[in-house]
Amino acid sequence: MFDWLKKKGSKAPVTPANTPRPEQSGGEEMHEPSSREALIDEANRNARAAREAIGQENLDRLAQMIHHKQEVSPAAQARKIIARMDTEKLSEHLRYLRNEPPTKH
Repeated sequence: MFDWLKKKGSKAPVTPANTPRPEQSGGEEMHEPSSREALIDEANRNARAAREAIGQENLDRLAQMIHHKQEVSPAAQARKIIARMDTEKLSEHLRYLRNEPPTKH
């Protein structure tokens, strides 16, 4: 609770991020891959495991949502809002902005 009271040279707490984990297939300690191919194999294994955990149905739905995603930039949102606004109200706002004196800084 009061970690800030401990000396700086104290041992770091054990967290899941810095503890060695057993590998999924053999139960052996993980070791650093020594080559590019080993890294690619490990990444593919992780991707397969994630794909199985999520499920193909959910992945297809997410892919569809990403492909049909509409623009969400602030400029695009402003364009949509202005296009849906009442023209009388919009012209009133623009007249107000045009006639407003500049601010003094």
